[in-house]
Amino acid sequence: MERVPARRRRRNHNFDLNPKRRKEIVQHALYVGAAETEDFSRWLIAWHWYNPKAKDPIWSLMEAAKRMGGRITEGEASSITEEASIIRKCWSADNLARFLGLTYAQRQALGIKTIGSIDVRKRARKVLRQRKDRLYRESKRRAAGMRPQSESLSVTQPWRELGMSRRTWYRQNKPRTSNGTTLSAVIFLSSEDRPVPPAAGLSERGFASKKELPAERARRSRNIGASGLTSSQTATTLAADIHGSLPLELRPVALGLPLPQNLARAA
Repeated sequence: MERVPARRRRRNHNFDLNPKRRKEIVQHALYVGAAETEDFSRWLIAWHWYNPKAKDPIWSLMEAAKRMGGRITEGEASSITEEASIIRKCWSADNLARFLGLTYAQRQALGIKTIGSIDVRKRARKVLRQRKDRLYRESKRRAAGMRPQSESLSVTQPWRELGMSRRTWYRQNKPRTSNGTTLSAVIFLSSEDRPVPPAAGLSERGFASKKELPAERARRSRNIGASGLTSSQTATTLAADIHGSLPLELRPVALGLPLPQNLARAA
């Protein structure tokens, strides 16, 4: 069977890394006060590496020095651009971090994303990001009222301490409303649904209530005649009165019943 390779994640080829890195180089230079040191040219060289589309690189480098808190002349900018073209470029995040001396603490303080660090490698930074994300999600779950797995009901099992079954414990501790149950589930509620108190429809155990409704009581009273019997009882009484005047041997025939054998032979 031919093995199907996993689908590779598509990259956004329209994303330009250069503006982001130039901004982070300026941030780091301001944070460490690079303009006041003798190695100020290192940040300018790194900034020039990631400015390949500049129409006037000399003027752009002079303006970048101003944003870093320093000032250079046009001749100094020209010599820095020449030095940047000779030095091997640092394209990877960790190599650029070693060139600038960026530490992980500085990276976190400035919120730098595209430059690595000299004391924490790429794989370690990934583990730290995953741990930070896990702690953030855990804090969100705690804020929403969720308990950790070690404190879940499936682990603690409080019904065993009370000597009852799990189903009984859940039924007793389940939150109930004061108005009774509802006609529909929560996700299917409609404007026609109303709370149903236990006394109005079903009894507490789920059986129908023995109390008659007013409409049923009125209908039942209409079916009762003057003799105090219901309609079905009255019909039975009238049929018995009519057949009572017939002879005994003809009453089964009037009622549609088969004749006895002695009467059938006599007939």
